[in-house]
Amino acid sequence: MKKLVVLSLLFGLVLPLAAKEKKHSLEIGYEFSDYGYREPHMEYPIRDSAKKQGISVVYTRHSVLSDEVNDDDPTFASIEFRYMDGKADYDGYLMDGTPFTINDIRDYYTEVALKLGQSYGSGATKFWPYFGVGGRWLRNGEDAIVTSGSVTGQMYQRTSSYFYVPLGLNITFDMGDAARLTLNGQFDWLIHGNQNSHMTGYNFDSISNEQGKGLGLRASAKLEANLGKMGVFVEPFYRYWKIQNSKVVTLQVVDEHGDPTGDLVDVWEPFNITREYGIRAGITF
Repeated sequence: MKKLVVLSLLFGLVLPLAAKEKKHSLEIGYEFSDYGYREPHMEYPIRDSAKKQGISVVYTRHSVLSDEVNDDDPTFASIEFRYMDGKADYDGYLMDGTPFTINDIRDYYTEVALKLGQSYGSGATKFWPYFGVGGRWLRNGEDAIVTSGSVTGQMYQRTSSYFYVPLGLNITFDMGDAARLTLNGQFDWLIHGNQNSHMTGYNFDSISNEQGKGLGLRASAKLEANLGKMGVFVEPFYRYWKIQNSKVVTLQVVDEHGDPTGDLVDVWEPFNITREYGIRAGITF
C-alpha cells in the first residue's frame, strides 16, 4: 500500500512537467476517412460519397529565429502535405431530372499548407495560435459516356482548386516526457477558388467558374507517445468546407453540327458542402 502511495505521488509530480520541444520534428501519418460532397440547394441535389485513404507529412521547426530551442524565441513554423485518394459513388440527375448512380469513380485531392505561429504559456499546458497560407487541389471523375441502369449520360471530369488562409489554435497538454495531447481548431478563409468542368463533344473543352466566397473548419485531437528517438500518434479529425455559388459564365448554345443557334445559357457552380472525418495515425521523429 505504501509503495502505491509513493508511486502515485511520484506520478503526480512528474505528470505536470512539460516535455522539451525538439528543434526539428517530422510526422509521417496514414489517414483513413469518410468523405461526402453535397449540392443541397439544387432542384436535383448531387451527392458524392467516398472512402478515402492517404498519407500526410508535417515538418515543424521550433524557435524559428534561433539556432536552438529557447524560451526567448517561442516562434514556430510548419509545412504540411496531404494526399487522399479513393473510389466515390456519384448520385446525379440528367437535364430532365432522371436520376442515375455511378459507382467507383476515382476521387482524390492534394493539400499543402505553410503555417507560422508562437506559443504562449508555461508548464504542462501551452497555447499555439498560428496563421498561414494553403492550397487544395481535387480531381473527380473521368470524361466518358456512362450507363447506369437504363440511363445513359456523360460523366465529365471535375477539377477544383482552393487557395485559403488558415487561422488556428493548438492547445497542448504534456503528460511528462512520455505523452502529449494536442487539441486543434482551425478556420480556413477562402481567398480564391476555381472549378473546372472538363467536357468533350461540345463547342468548348471546359467550363471554368471562379469561386470567391467560402470557408472551411477543422478540428482534431492528437495523442502522442514518446518512445525515445521516435514516437507514435493517433488523431481523430473532422474537416468541413462550405463554398458559395460561383461567378456565372455565359455560353453559346450550338446544334448537333456545332453551329451556333443564337441561344445563350448561364452556367455556374452551385453552393456546396464537403464533410470529411476519419483517423490519422503514424510516427514522429
